Amino acid sequence: MRKTAALMALLLALSLIPGVALADGHTSDVRVVHGVPGLDVDIYANGGLILEDFKYTEVGGPLELEEGTYDIEVFATGADPDVDAPALAKSFDVPAGVSAAIVAHLDDEGTPQLSLAVDNVSATEAGEGRVTARHFANAPVVDIWAGDAPLFPEVPNGAGADADVPAGTYAVSIVPTGLTEPVVFAADVAIPEGSNVVVHAVGTTEDLTVAVYVIDGLHSTPSEVPSGTAGTAAAVPFVSIALAMAGVALLATRKFGFSTN
Repeated sequence: MRKTAALMALLLALSLIPGVALADGHTSDVRVVHGVPGLDVDIYANGGLILEDFKYTEVGGPLELEEGTYDIEVFATGADPDVDAPALAKSFDVPAGVSAAIVAHLDDEGTPQLSLAVDNVSATEAGEGRVTARHFANAPVVDIWAGDAPLFPEVPNGAGADADVPAGTYAVSIVPTGLTEPVVFAADVAIPEGSNVVVHAVGTTEDLTVAVYVIDGLHSTPSEVPSGTAGTAAAVPFVSIALAMAGVALLATRKFGFSTN
């Protein structure tokens, strides 16, 4: 018997709040990213419905969640969770005081997975924004370019990185590592001052696209001292990508964690 009634009441009370302002040190902002093509889904957390008829490339939330363990189940839209088996299921330990995303995506063999990624929400310097790139597509190792040079080279499936850059609009493209073509994705991406634009490459090599959300309110103030550790507090494995960009000083390079077990 699912504890739906009590859990629904809890989840319906969760605040959907903008930006990165966390309610207190015991809660976190958690988004849900749909990166599995060809499937509309209903998503449950600890038995309660949190997203209904959720579609490919959509981002839900942020939800303000208490620190703790959450059992995430993904069902095809309209399925009966008391009868039908979930398409995906996994438990996550959500730490306190972070911004994070639960991502449904394909691995490098095309198998659907659920992963937890923690955002970097440390303060940015005046005149700068942050871009985060995550490779969650059924595609080989890629280079992610900004302008005429790789910004994030040699990114494998399940990995990613972030960089602080001057605020502005960048011509972003994704290509197989070491090549300049085929270009599997290209778009102009605006990086506002004081924001982290979080870009997830999803889908397949033949039909690669992105799911994006923006975290606002990261401006530095005289009383703030960026720690360089925000977004890596979760007890999950860390990955890092060497950063390079011709003509643009990368003013901060930080790791962030993924849970893929």
